Amino acid sequence: GKAQAIICNSGNANTCNANGIEIATLTCELLAKSLNINATDVVVASTGVIGQPLDITPIKNGIPELVSTLSVDGGENAAEAIMTTDTVMKEVAVEFEIAGKTCRMGCIAKGSGMIHPNMATMLVFVTTDCAISAEMLQKALSADILTSFNMVSVDGDTSTNDMLSIMANGLAGNKEINEKNADYFEFKKALAAVTKKL
Repeated sequence: GKAQAIICNSGNANTCNANGIEIATLTCELLAKSLNINATDVVVASTGVIGQPLDITPIKNGIPELVSTLSVDGGENAAEAIMTTDTVMKEVAVEFEIAGKTCRMGCIAKGSGMIHPNMATMLVFVTTDCAISAEMLQKALSADILTSFNMVSVDGDTSTNDMLSIMANGLAGNKEINEKNADYFEFKKALAAVTKKL
């Protein structure tokens, strides 16, 4: 239920492969070692062609550069990097206030075809500096997708690798949201603003 990093490869969906689990596990281990975190705290996403063997070599070779170029200004690069058949880059960010503290939420996504409820061939990554418990974060997200991503249909086809991940680090300094109160509903408004826009 908690993570510290997300890694995504584009061009080859790591699914329907004999070694798919092993590649995902090794990807987590390689990134975790570079970031000095636990491998269980890495989220893996993958998009692209289904059923083709995926070689760990380009991922392994690319991780040092990825880590060395991590930046608070790197959202646009990440949004562009995950594009496959997308014709436009998908990113949005908002500022909102929780109990007098300014909070921020950013979101990037990819997906243009094979989209049908629920989600499908969509990768969505949301980050926020708002302090909110994992339980309330899950409640907010589960309620939100019913009126955002899970209502989208492009061509009636579904896919194997769709996912939505949300991470909150609490750096905004607001009192942690751990119940359904006014702060929680303010957070939900901000979340709806980014998910519905994308």
